[in-house]
Order: sequence, then structure tokens, then C-alpha cells
Amino acid sequence: MNSTDDVRLQLRAILSELSRGARFGDSDDVFEIGVVRSLNLIELITWIEDTYGLEVTQRDVFDGNLRSVDRLLAFIVDKRRDA
Repeated sequence: MNSTDDVRLQLRAILSELSRGARFGDSDDVFEIGVVRSLNLIELITWIEDTYGLEVTQRDVFDGNLRSVDRLLAFIVDKRRDA
């Protein structure tokens, strides 16, 4: 199982890849600043599901769980704990 720090680094890496190197902080809203756009949202969801074996529902997206590195990290940690 990955440590929290490892997960944070992986999240930063995938978001950087999806945005082609855009700069962002862990608390930045990645949708608001254009790091994640609707076209690559599915890529992000698929990556999370494949990498961590978690299901990401529409409710998870609408609740804002994918909006920043910090929120993504909390989401993944919570889902893993509940699994």
C-alpha cells in the first residue's frame, strides 16, 4: 500500500501530465485554474480507479472530491479506509 506522501506525489504527477506541465499548489482548485478540463476528467477518474482500485462515482465528482490534490488525497485515503 502506498504511503500518503507517495499518493500525494502520484497525484501531482498525473495532474501535471494531464495539464501538460501547468503549475498548481496542493490546495488549488484544479478545475478553476484549468489544470483539469472536462475532456481529461475521464482520464483522471480512470487513472484513480485503475491505480487505487477505487470506484469514483458521479456523486464523488459533484461533491468536489477531485478539485485539488488535498481533496483527492483525502478522498483516496477515506475510500481505502472504508474498503
